[in-house]
Amino acid sequence: MVSLRRLVVVFVALLATACQVDAVVDIEVTEDGSGLVRLTTAFDEEIVEAAPELREGLRVDDLAAAGWTVEGPRAAETGGAVVVTASKPYSSPDLLQRVLDEIAGPNGLFTDFDVVRERSFARTTYTFSGTVDPSISLETFGDETLTGLGLDGPLGLTLAELEAAAGRPLDETVNLTVNVQLPENVEANTNLIDGMTATYEVRPTDPLPTTIDVRSSVEDRLPRIWAAVALVAIALLATLLVFRVLASLAGRRGNPERDDDKVEMRRPDKRPTEPQTATAPRERTPRLELVVLDARGVLYDEANDIGARLVPFVRSRGSKASLQEINDAFRAASLGRLSTSELWAELGLDADPGELDLGYTTEFRLRDGVLDFIDRLHERGLRVAVITNNAVGWSKAIRARFDLDARVDTWVVSGEIGTRKPDAAFFEALRRMTGVEFADSLLIDDQIDDLDMARSLGMTTAMFVPSGAQLPSSSPHPVVHGFDSFFVRRQTTA
Repeated sequence: MVSLRRLVVVFVALLATACQVDAVVDIEVTEDGSGLVRLTTAFDEEIVEAAPELREGLRVDDLAAAGWTVEGPRAAETGGAVVVTASKPYSSPDLLQRVLDEIAGPNGLFTDFDVVRERSFARTTYTFSGTVDPSISLETFGDETLTGLGLDGPLGLTLAELEAAAGRPLDETVNLTVNVQLPENVEANTNLIDGMTATYEVRPTDPLPTTIDVRSSVEDRLPRIWAAVALVAIALLATLLVFRVLASLAGRRGNPERDDDKVEMRRPDKRPTEPQTATAPRERTPRLELVVLDARGVLYDEANDIGARLVPFVRSRGSKASLQEINDAFRAASLGRLSTSELWAELGLDADPGELDLGYTTEFRLRDGVLDFIDRLHERGLRVAVITNNAVGWSKAIRARFDLDARVDTWVVSGEIGTRKPDAAFFEALRRMTGVEFADSLLIDDQIDDLDMARSLGMTTAMFVPSGAQLPSSSPHPVVHGFDSFFVRRQTTA
């Protein structure tokens, strides 16, 4: 078997023969915090001669089993070099470091990598950070399978001895480039910036680790448009009220004989003969009428469509689209700007769109117990709504497959209304389509951003964390681990 770490070890050892290795690590982050890690390594002709299996084909069964997709070996566009690419998606920010550890081992070349998403009104800010330390000890690459190379110790040579054997500085032998791509244009602590990508060139003889700090922000214009429309509506309403007041006053002046229109003039310091009392409005007690379920992660058993389903699906069918292109196409479809047929075409798939839709949507599975849960809600006289960021065609196909329209009272699909959760406009559409006030609604979701927005609007919230999944570090929302436990929780707290 061939592992990524073993490849790194073998070819570092081959540097003693004055070979050249160029490695590029691309880290792509999508809007939901998931992404892709891709390692592209180019080996020059001398390495290929020393390790002919590079040209003849590598055994990569263990990499495929670990979720990596390997392309190559293939000949470089120029010269006699051979290029091998290995890529692996990650479904959430906390899994990024784990994927990087599979390249060079834990506490190795890549440490403290993290992605932080912060939301404010109509804006999401991304902060990407990490450290690349090229001065790691070669002991960390020790591997029992290397004994056949006839080396003394893990590699048999120190960095200084490698440089002496190669006859040139290690900087001229090994090139490591790290590219970080975030949604929208980035700002970073490097001068090598090209739009959404920040580039870091790491030298193996750098005295200090390279610190990576990349930031970007995505502005969603639709909520701002909704806010502007609301302001215009308020202005029109105020104007209408002014005209009605003026019309009322004009009517009173034209009918002086009507006693009920007379206005008594009195001195400011004179009190009225009868005291005036004002009745304070009575607050209505909220009453649960509607339970709202998030589709991905609550109704269905997978929260991340892009990283866990869409990327592997299109790659398995030959799409060469980048992770950002896949993310952009999905977002456009989920906003109703692309049909699913147009999405497949955008991603370079020329198969029958209907067959592609069917193949993609059959991967979805209902969460265990969710149908019984919905039935029990109806037995208690509660209505059920489902909200989702999804393309209209895919949403309808999945619903038809499980006959969900017979159980769910209202579907709010981003592709139909042109806005995505957690935007306030999305939840306003939910309120209008159901006719239920926020105070009388409960949202069960697995995304903190959605829950925070719902709570700020007055909804009751519960965070769905499947049994065995990692609990959030901090969350103001009550946590439920399953649909049965939800009913138990409500019964014990009633």
